[in-house]
Formats: sequence, C-alpha cells, structure tokens
Amino acid sequence: MNFISSFYKLKVIAVISVVIVASCSKDDVVKTGYTQNLVAAFSISDEKHLVDSTIQFYNESIGPENRTSFEWDFGDGNSSTLKSPTHSYSEVDNFIVKLTIKNGSLEHETSKEISISLSNDIPNRSSLKSRLDALNGKIIVCAHRANYSGAPENSLKSISDAIINGIGMVELDIRQTKDGELILMHDATIDRTTNGSGNVSDFLLEELKQFNLYKDNGTLTNEKIPTLKEVLKLARGKIYIDLDIDKKASFSKVYSLVDQYGMLKQVLFYSSEFNVIKDMINLNNKNVLFMPIARNQNDFNQYSSFDIDVIQFNVDDASVLQQIKNKGWYIFRNAYVNTNTTPLTDNYAQLNEVISVGGSVVQTDNSIEVKTKLQSQNLND
Repeated sequence: MNFISSFYKLKVIAVISVVIVASCSKDDVVKTGYTQNLVAAFSISDEKHLVDSTIQFYNESIGPENRTSFEWDFGDGNSSTLKSPTHSYSEVDNFIVKLTIKNGSLEHETSKEISISLSNDIPNRSSLKSRLDALNGKIIVCAHRANYSGAPENSLKSISDAIINGIGMVELDIRQTKDGELILMHDATIDRTTNGSGNVSDFLLEELKQFNLYKDNGTLTNEKIPTLKEVLKLARGKIYIDLDIDKKASFSKVYSLVDQYGMLKQVLFYSSEFNVIKDMINLNNKNVLFMPIARNQNDFNQYSSFDIDVIQFNVDDASVLQQIKNKGWYIFRNAYVNTNTTPLTDNYAQLNEVISVGGSVVQTDNSIEVKTKLQSQNLND
C-alpha cells in the first residue's frame, strides 16, 4: 500500500509540474523575482495639457522591480530618472516623450506624442462673442487680409501694423502646404504675392520660406510667408481674427491649431460651404464662433434653423436683411474690398451702408480711414 501511495503522489506531482511549465511562455524564465519580459509603457494624466501646468506621467512598464532603471526624455531638453515623474512645459508645441527601461542586458523603449496648449481664457481679454454682445451699436473694423496699406497682405507685418493702429480684427486666408503646415496665402498659387511661382500645395513649408512677399504696389520686402502658428502667437490677446478657410483649408485642422494656441474664443471661422458650417455646428462647442454667408433668400433659409451668431451679408435685399435682424444675428459686411473705390472717392457711401443696415463688423481694405471716420461718429472704440 505504501508503494502504491508513493507512486500516486509522484504522479500527481508530475502532473502539477507539467501544468506549471505549460502555463509559462517560452520567453519566461521560472526564477523567483526575474523575467525576460521587459516592456516599457506609460500613460499621461488629463486630456488637455496646458503650458506651465504639472503633468503626471504614470509608469506602467512590465518587468522586475529589482535593478530596473528608468530614463525619461520629455522632448523639450529635460529628463528624469524617477519611476513616475511629473513635468511641466514652458511653451506650446507637440513633444515626443520617450521612456527607456533597463535591467542588466535587457532594454526597452516606448514613446508618445503630447500636445501642450494655452488656455482659451486670456487674462484681461474679452472673447469675441462677449465683445460683439457689448457693442451697443458700435462697429468693429476688420482689416481685409490684414492692414496691408504699408505691408504685404497676409503678412506678420500687416498684422502688427493693424495691432499698432488699434484695428479690432484682421481677416486672414489659410492654406495648407505639401507637408501639412498651415500658412497664410489668399491665392492657390504664390505667383501674385511672392517672388516665387507654383501651387502652395506643391511646396514644403521649408521651401516656401525661401520666398519673399510683395507689397500691393509691387515692392519686394523681407517679409516671409507666415505660418498660422506664428500668427496665433503674435495675435493672442491683442487682436481678433476672421479666419477665411473657404475652399482653402480643412476646418478640423485649423480648429485644432487655434484651440492649441488658446485663441478659440478670439477668432471667427468663415466658410461659404454649407457642409463645412454644419461640421462647425456639429462640434457643439460654444466657444466656436462660425460665420456663413447670406447672398440670397436660399442661403438664409439654409441657416435659419441653426444657432448662429454672425452672418456675412453684402447684398442689398431688404427682405433678407429684416429676417437677419429678426434672428438677432450680428452682420459682418464689406466696404471698400477689392475695389478702386475709396472712402474719399465716394464720400464714405459704402461705410454709410454698413451703418444703415446695423452692421457689427465692417471688413475693409482701408481700415485706418474707416476706423477714423467711425470714431468721429462715436461708432468705434
């Protein structure tokens, strides 16, 4: 009986041993406190990461605790050897965070991209929507393609000039380069406004930066084609922007960048395309101020059921005008845009039309003259 009992005990032990071995992968070593599996992994706290905020990095690596080292590269020139460190970034950008773990001869690395943003709430600065709500009959001047009377259109200098001259808003045209960068350019080609030639979409950003911009009078300047990133940095907290993406750039791409640079409450998104406006509406983001255009009754009918704040309205149609007013929409209207007519040659007749229809924003190529005239009538701050 003792012999039979011992035999069955050995058989049970053997079966258990087989089960244990079978449960281990071929990459595992059955040794207490050690495994060949060394996998770097981490997660990041919060969904939106702001400049100067503390970000927690959670180490979720797999492997032995004993003798394992951790090397973090935050992508901004800073690093850490803590297991689960915190870090803050001092500027807006996208950074590649790398985690390398080492144990003896074993090493593994992983990385993730992190987007660092600015808050859309700017200290001592009203949102564009709040500014419109507080106009009380006054009119914001919007410099068409920025203030380009003394600088190239859609240039950093034309924006700076608008800021210096106290212009309330600039209208800018956005296009995308071959490598996906967003830049300022009205035309599909660079022929008219630079000393280069070709389609914007055929150039890398680095290639476009070799060209210089012309003034409207044909004088070549030292100004370069600006990126939307450069523009948002320059304009933040200083001037409102009307971003014209109409048949030029992807709304989702432009929106993401504007949000990252903390300018979502400072801009107006313009498109004449119904489906693009619908995409803006479908975001269901109260911070997104979008502007369709009403050229006729059909246009008005398309948007009449939508929650709209601003409409571009440039035609003389008393019926549509009254319907717009009944909706309580703010009117954005052109005066002296793409024309040889100036405020002096028509004795401010086009500006008077804007005033008579109850316009809230006037877009013009003569921003300083228009602003001065409105101020003389106490219609502009």
